[in-house]
Amino acid sequence: MKDTSSNISHPPSATSHQPRILVVDDEPDVCWALENILCPAGYAVTTATRGVEALELLARQPYAVAFVDAKLPDLDGLELVALIRQRSPHTAVVLISGYYYREDPIVMEGLAKNLYIGFVSKPFSLNEVRSMASRAANRTGEENDVESPYSTRG
Repeated sequence: MKDTSSNISHPPSATSHQPRILVVDDEPDVCWALENILCPAGYAVTTATRGVEALELLARQPYAVAFVDAKLPDLDGLELVALIRQRSPHTAVVLISGYYYREDPIVMEGLAKNLYIGFVSKPFSLNEVRSMASRAANRTGEENDVESPYSTRG
């Protein structure tokens, strides 16, 4: 049986320097929604439904941005964020959650410590996700050359 827990998608008009985004959420529908919001906007998206799987993907290739759910079944999302920042410091992380809210002390503390650059609550809007992805990718682009390993190559 083929493992379909991770997925890699590229938009139809793929360019040679698409920022790579890792989406980590245990809900396949959320992964699908984020993938279908981000791919048409020009991002190369990989999805993972488990924290351990996300770490394995990060070990294989760098990502410009990671959207990480705060609650995962195998690893606490906030712990995963800390591990991503430790192992891939140039990856801009965006926390997503249907459990926490923007003003939650845990969310505010993570923002203050620069563990993640933004927070998106579920349910999210197309514009909110694309705006956050653009902000995160631009931040990564400022820290890294456009030709960096954080984007795809033709």
